[in-house]
Amino acid sequence: MSLDPGAHGRAHAADRHRQSTQKARLRALIAMSLIVLWILTALTGFLLYIAPAGPRSGGLIMFLLTKAQWADVHFWLSVAASLVTIGHIAIDWKALTACVRFLTSVERKSMP
Repeated sequence: MSLDPGAHGRAHAADRHRQSTQKARLRALIAMSLIVLWILTALTGFLLYIAPAGPRSGGLIMFLLTKAQWADVHFWLSVAASLVTIGHIAIDWKALTACVRFLTSVERKSMP
C-alpha cells in the first residue's frame, strides 16, 4: 500500500498509455501489412495479366515460377490481404462508423 494518494492514478494513466501505444503499434503493423499485401497482389495480378494465354501457358516459367504457381501465389496473397482487411475494419470499426456518420450528417451538407 502506497502512502502517496496519487500513485494509483498515475499507475492507471501509465497502463492506459501502454495500451494506447500497443494499439497504435498494432494499427501501424496492420496498415503496413495491408499496403505490402495489396501491392504484391496487384503485382502478381499484373504479371498474370501480361503472361501469355493458351493451353500450354500454365507451364511457362516467369521469374523462377510457372504461371500456375504465380496464380497460386496471387490467390494466397489475396486471401491474406482480405483477412488483414477484415481485421483492419474490425479494429477500426468505431472510427469507421464515426467517419460515415460525419460524412452523411445534415450539418455537414449545409457547410460551404
